[in-house]
Amino acid sequence: MDYLVAGNVMVDSVRFQDGRTSDRKNMGGPAPFAYSGVRVWTDDARLVCNVGADFTTYFNEWINKNRVDLSGIKVKCDHCNHSYLVYYDDGTYGQDDQSVHFRTDWMQDLGYLKTTPEEIGEHSMNSPAKGLYLAQNVDHVFWKKLGDIKRRDKFKIMWEIEGPSSYSMYMDDVLNAMESVDAFSINLQEAQNLFDVKTEEECIRKIQALPVEYTLFRVGKKGAYSVTPKTSVFVPSLSFGIEQDPTGCGNTSTGSALYAYCEGFDEYQIGVMANVASALNVRQFGLIPDFSDVRTAAIEMTVKYCAGSDWGKAGIKR
Repeated sequence: MDYLVAGNVMVDSVRFQDGRTSDRKNMGGPAPFAYSGVRVWTDDARLVCNVGADFTTYFNEWINKNRVDLSGIKVKCDHCNHSYLVYYDDGTYGQDDQSVHFRTDWMQDLGYLKTTPEEIGEHSMNSPAKGLYLAQNVDHVFWKKLGDIKRRDKFKIMWEIEGPSSYSMYMDDVLNAMESVDAFSINLQEAQNLFDVKTEEECIRKIQALPVEYTLFRVGKKGAYSVTPKTSVFVPSLSFGIEQDPTGCGNTSTGSALYAYCEGFDEYQIGVMANVASALNVRQFGLIPDFSDVRTAAIEMTVKYCAGSDWGKAGIKR
């Protein structure tokens, strides 16, 4: 299995400031959305996640339609985590304080449902992988264990930092985690907090000093910067003409960037592919419904925006 995608699985309910709401509980969370970003380009991907027993209640139709490999899924407790998201007029989001949570044990379940390094290692050892996506905090024990597994099994890691770890007081811990990381993903607000700076330009300079080969620096609806220690390329956001819900776009674009990075595309191509996946994600509430239905369109848009570049050097699995 070329790509492993680990992290939390969520069930999302969404409300916008103009009163629009999602009309159902939507499948989501960092791992499924990042998995979507990989699956836009290849079927050779596996979720490595812990879930509640109600997982198939929400995900079964999507699983069957997309032939999702369930060998990395473990049922650990009664319920998947449920997130109530509210989007503000400035594009930021948070928890909906007006919502009544349908359970009171969600914090307990969150502990059950964190994916461990050992669970990732079960799959990287038995099915050699090119790359791993992980949304994770800066816990030293976690990264020591995962680093040992990475060195054993020789895969690359794309780390999407979790928001609570993105503050300047944790910079030493971030650098410790990066000893095991090849590629990084962070949004504008997180970068401002982590580096204690204000502008995109200042963030980029700080990002270029990090000990990673590549960073996807996401700046919201504007697009993303594709950053290496020596270069920074801005790639504007793309659109397929429908913009329904931005939930999970950062995770989806990061999963896509993992694929493009591991397949050897250059920084501009990685940014385009990340934004193409994000544009597909925003078209509906929840996950991309059918990957086989969007792959041709994704390739065509990428070829269009990468015209003149060495597009064919790595190839896309159709």
